[in-house]
Amino acid sequence: MALTSDNEESLASVNALLKRNDYSKEPNSPHPIWTSEMLLLFLVMVFWSSDNMALPAVYAEIAQTFGLTVSDLSILGLVRGIFESICALPAGILAERLERPWLIAWGCCIWAGALGACAFAPNLRWMIVFRAVNGIGLGMVQPLLFSLVADKTGANGRGRAFGMLLCIGNLGQTAFTAFATSIAQWQFGPLMGWQLALLLIAAMSAFTGILVGCLVTDVEQEILVEMPRFGQIFRLPTFMIIIGQGIFGTAPWFAFSYLTMWLELNCFANYQAAFIYTCFNLGTAVSNVLGGFLLDALCHRFPDHGPPAMAQSAAFLSIPLFGIIFFVLGSTSGADVNHLISVYCFTFFVTGTLISWNMVVNNKMMSDVVPRKSYTYIYALDRAIEGTFGSLGQPCVGWLADHMFQYNPNRANTLRCSPSDAASLGRGVFSVSVSGCGVCCFLFSLAHCTYPRDRRRDWELGGSSLQ
Repeated sequence: MALTSDNEESLASVNALLKRNDYSKEPNSPHPIWTSEMLLLFLVMVFWSSDNMALPAVYAEIAQTFGLTVSDLSILGLVRGIFESICALPAGILAERLERPWLIAWGCCIWAGALGACAFAPNLRWMIVFRAVNGIGLGMVQPLLFSLVADKTGANGRGRAFGMLLCIGNLGQTAFTAFATSIAQWQFGPLMGWQLALLLIAAMSAFTGILVGCLVTDVEQEILVEMPRFGQIFRLPTFMIIIGQGIFGTAPWFAFSYLTMWLELNCFANYQAAFIYTCFNLGTAVSNVLGGFLLDALCHRFPDHGPPAMAQSAAFLSIPLFGIIFFVLGSTSGADVNHLISVYCFTFFVTGTLISWNMVVNNKMMSDVVPRKSYTYIYALDRAIEGTFGSLGQPCVGWLADHMFQYNPNRANTLRCSPSDAASLGRGVFSVSVSGCGVCCFLFSLAHCTYPRDRRRDWELGGSSLQ
């Protein structure tokens, strides 16, 4: 039977959609080359994550060195977040003209130089300046890195790829931040331990970036050609939900930068605080890799509702878990320290495992609803919006701790072990985290209505939807 023109058009639409979501697609590069390129990209994620948490891992020592309050420390996170977000958009546009691997290399060198400068900052003002430059390098790299991973991975394995990327990044961050916290108070000749740790992370970041520029190949981008479609993308309900939840969902992760300091104020020694926080990061790493496999399985079995439900469950579980950490677990005062450390480690590990799926899910959902050739700019735009507003999480914690919950910086910086000030800081972190996760849970419930339709949109045929 001959096909009518309508049937031919429908068949062409279906074939284009299947091509866009080819679940058997393999990387275009020869396997050994592809593997080495992905390993280098994963190393970039390791040092990107480590740089983000390097200063927060030694906040207590920085506060002692310069006599700072929680609000003062929050400025370091705020300027980093703002400049990181501002520079994400230009990086997305530059990817049309320049190769992404070399842009990543430049970003790594910029953040490395600024992090090294933070180690020698004479006062808080200079450290703020260097942290701002540090944010510029970080902002350049993340959207380029995510888009390269998405472009070099087939649709059938994209969840696993993002899961492994984030897992390895968290494992590396775990090692480096634990190292930084453990040696923070030691003296190495003219350098304090926390200064040496920053310098080591900076040096390895720059070296890794140069390797990426030299050895990783790019995939063709058509960002400027796709510009006319960006108006259509902003009309996608799922895209707006992902952006909206990111604004609130990023804030708790900025607030978590105080966890190491909170543990030290709760009378844990540096190495004990580092070990406990390592368990949280290990849980996050496990969550990312398991979440990637679980996400691919859910997408195969429940393609329309699996991803939103997975993200919704992580946001919901965050609320009781944060309550247990900040209001049920106690300080080391008068307690069996070894037993308490075991309880903290278990709780932090479980929390990290159950709350960390959302970035994997968001990246997968984003890649399902936007044109493939616009990945770099879309990830940059997402980072710019989420990071700018999410970075307010740290100042909010600082303001709440200092002004609402009576945190006493003089006592905290003098005694180091101050359970009452730990409680004030913990209430600030809890308030910001629970508020952000609650909004995320609500927004992901809306995605159950929008994602099934938006993921079927056929961008290859000019933006028509397949019903």
